[in-house]
Amino acid sequence: MTKKELHQIVDSLEPLCQKSCKRLWDYPEVGGEEKESANYFREILSEEGFVIVNEAELPHAFYAEYGSGTPVIAILGEYDALPGLSQTVSAQKEAVQEGAAGHGCGHNLLGAASAVAAIAVKRFLEQENQEGTIRFYGCPEEELLSGKVKMSYHHMFDGCDMAISWHPMSANMVYDSGYLASASAHFKFYGKSSHAAFAPEVGRSALDAVELMNVGVNYLREHVTSKARIHYTTDSGGFSPNIVPPRAGSWYFVRAPHISEVKEILERVRKVAEGACLMTETSMEMKIDYGCCELLENHAYADLAYENLKEAKLPSYTEEELAFASKLEDTLSGETVENARKLYDTEGLPLAMKVGIRDLYQRNPLTASSDSGDVSYIMPMCLISTVCWPAAVSPHTWQASASAGSSIGEKGALSAARVMAGIAYDLYKSSEIREKILEEFREKKVDYRPMYEE
Repeated sequence: MTKKELHQIVDSLEPLCQKSCKRLWDYPEVGGEEKESANYFREILSEEGFVIVNEAELPHAFYAEYGSGTPVIAILGEYDALPGLSQTVSAQKEAVQEGAAGHGCGHNLLGAASAVAAIAVKRFLEQENQEGTIRFYGCPEEELLSGKVKMSYHHMFDGCDMAISWHPMSANMVYDSGYLASASAHFKFYGKSSHAAFAPEVGRSALDAVELMNVGVNYLREHVTSKARIHYTTDSGGFSPNIVPPRAGSWYFVRAPHISEVKEILERVRKVAEGACLMTETSMEMKIDYGCCELLENHAYADLAYENLKEAKLPSYTEEELAFASKLEDTLSGETVENARKLYDTEGLPLAMKVGIRDLYQRNPLTASSDSGDVSYIMPMCLISTVCWPAAVSPHTWQASASAGSSIGEKGALSAARVMAGIAYDLYKSSEIREKILEEFREKKVDYRPMYEE
């Protein structure tokens, strides 16, 4: 079977891709609640002949496996939605259900395309009697930055050799590097309650400790790497002002280019919290919820992904689709639209119609965080994106949600499936390609331990 014939298998699965995109978009489920989405993929993959492997501690995580022997190739799928981003397929902000969840990051497309790619690769392995194993990974809680970290903690990625990942975006491109490493931690402070007017000297305010911690962290910002980000929210405990609050808390996110920097900054944040306790004679408990890594660079793997991105057929768009994309861009500032079209070289159109230049990831760095980075620390992982919304639209917006429910998003998903299937084809066919990728991975690999505690 040639790669072109494999692409034809992907194209024959277009009805399934469209059905899956729409199924998830119509029934969005936020992180931790993806029961129906996970079961949908379990069902269609089981019917295709995959063996479903579940993890008792993670009810919405699984992998579906077909084949035998090596290499074992993973294709990563996600399906969690975002709270509050319910949206109709329209060019104006209009919720399907006010306050409900929606696929503003396009994970309905992400899960659908990855499943279709896995099915196409399965049929290739089957028809060619090709040695090797394909796994589709159903990954929950990506928007919580925790799903794959937990899956790693429970050894669900054991036995895999390489991973293929993608994300809906505004451009057809590859990422050699990307994602900010991130960690989440909760701080709970405990003091002593008292009447704030009658006996204030008796009280020890946990809320004072929270406020002093936040002041200290704000001074800390000057003395961390310039690319680090520290975010927080607070919980006053719900006490009225005439009570010295005995309980209060804060929730911190720390982001930086590398997980080693995140750990270092988080330790310094802990010391600030301890200082706040000393100043207020309170006590404190710190719990690290999770931490996720950046994408570990692998230029050899990115080169392979880029070649497949160029080989695969890109979508063409109807006048109606281009008009819809233009209307979505009309809801954004003219400067934003102009800059995005220039960055992605759209030639004046609202959608990027060609493959981006090889180093586009350097001009347009991926500064969000994702638990997919952890997978790249376990095995070589490539990352591609395809056009699923207009050039000027950002993920986590109602505009992205509208496009993710449209035929533009569906075409982007099928395009990604072609590319991922092609990458897998090359990995199965060429031990030389695999070894080159693995050699670079071994050179850059560092000790990895999931930053997660039950």
